[in-house]
Amino acid sequence: MSTLLTASEDVIHGVIGAMRFIATAGATRPFEGPEAAMVNAMALTFESGRSGLAIGGSVLTPHGDWTTEDLALSELRRLLPDARSRHEAVVAATLCVLMSDEFDPAGEEALLALAEELGVDSEAAAVIEQICNDSAAVAGSDLFRHFLAERSDVSLEVITDRMSRLEDPLTTPTDEYEAYVNLLNRCPDGSVGAELVRFYRHTGYDIPGTPGLPPLSVLGNHDLHHILAGYSTSNVDEVNVAMYTASNSTDGGMYYLAVVLMQWHHNVKLSPFEPAHCVLDPTQLAEAAWRGASTGFDVSDRSWDWKAILPESLVEVRAELDITPGGTVPIGGKWDALGRGLD
Repeated sequence: MSTLLTASEDVIHGVIGAMRFIATAGATRPFEGPEAAMVNAMALTFESGRSGLAIGGSVLTPHGDWTTEDLALSELRRLLPDARSRHEAVVAATLCVLMSDEFDPAGEEALLALAEELGVDSEAAAVIEQICNDSAAVAGSDLFRHFLAERSDVSLEVITDRMSRLEDPLTTPTDEYEAYVNLLNRCPDGSVGAELVRFYRHTGYDIPGTPGLPPLSVLGNHDLHHILAGYSTSNVDEVNVAMYTASNSTDGGMYYLAVVLMQWHHNVKLSPFEPAHCVLDPTQLAEAAWRGASTGFDVSDRSWDWKAILPESLVEVRAELDITPGGTVPIGGKWDALGRGLD
């Protein structure tokens, strides 16, 4: 989604147009309902964020003739001239399928047609096909393996092999876990680490790396994103923080967002946490995407020593990383609306 910050007018129209193509199931149904609301919110948010730039009219108004699938695909080929912009468009279109209130076979079929027409080899599109053909559990397991590989230095093949033997795909060494706990305990008031401690107290969650949870290398960085972006642990905010992460990441993020949407929007259990079917807020999601894309640093970069910032001031770190104010949890606010843990 970061393409929408710096791309040409045509590419902006192309990416939003790709989402519109899915919302209309390849120009076969009206542009209305929750999918259309998501596209509109995303377009308006990015358009507002680029208000100082000349983008040649509203991105909500399609260029060219979109009345049939062939005409729409032809227009998308013109608007998206290179491999990178076409890949970004297919990713955006994939999100549009996942964000529908129910599994959407017609949208999935349009996504596959779009990926083929633009020459994008999309593993995610293939997973969506499984989801929409009543293979959600199989697809979900595949998504989860890709997510773990995306967020660690362990290959997909090794993770798949371990899971096939019913082993933990990734673990946290005891000394690494103990060092992390000691670091958190030493962090001063007002620091990122102190806010993480409040986060764990409010939610009642165990610290990442605890047996039965995803490892510190995967979940620790995610919990940090909650703190930096200011999103709670409600089901809706889990999707919002995943959107923030995916839009911010320069190398991946899509599989994690897909896992979260499956878990907390489509009620498919993929992790130790209980799944749910939450109703998404298109405006909040679009804001999360904008905030992630406009953050001045990739907070998912695996080469980044994120533990080094834990003793630093949360307010100062947010400013240094150029994180736009927003989210749902103010300074000193509650990270868990259900009050599962202690203050």
